[in-house]
Amino acid sequence: MTTPTFALAAHSRPSGARRVPRRRADDPIHLLPVPIRQLRLEVLLWAFRQGQPIDADALTYILLAKDSQLDDPFAVWTSESVRRLLWLDIVALCEALERRPPALVAPTMWTLLDFLHGAQCLAAGSDHLEALREPLVDSGGVGRRRRANPSRGRHPAAR
Repeated sequence: MTTPTFALAAHSRPSGARRVPRRRADDPIHLLPVPIRQLRLEVLLWAFRQGQPIDADALTYILLAKDSQLDDPFAVWTSESVRRLLWLDIVALCEALERRPPALVAPTMWTLLDFLHGAQCLAAGSDHLEALREPLVDSGGVGRRRRANPSRGRHPAAR
């Protein structure tokens, strides 16, 4: 009986080929409490299924920074806490861990908020989804602001 070639190819490595490095022991994901790690996994899987933009490292930093906000319960999200995460908490966390802040924080946070809203994980005291997105539109460069007056966006001759 012959061994399938795909099994041999999967186990053999050309000489001189390097192994793929494993995750480092000091990976920030290890700082997350287990329930929040589970939430992270659920958000990642949901985002992949929905085709939403997501960055695993950015998600880790967002969740870690949110968990470290001592004045806000983890399940309460407000526009102020989103703005503080974007501009202060994630940057401070990355500096403390001697890491560069991830580039895709705002789109990842948008996806996270979509997940939390859809899964009804936002606790009482949280702002509505549109209010939570405002800092991401204003400061994060994602999404679009709706125009209050639709005629303002049209050419003056078309009004």
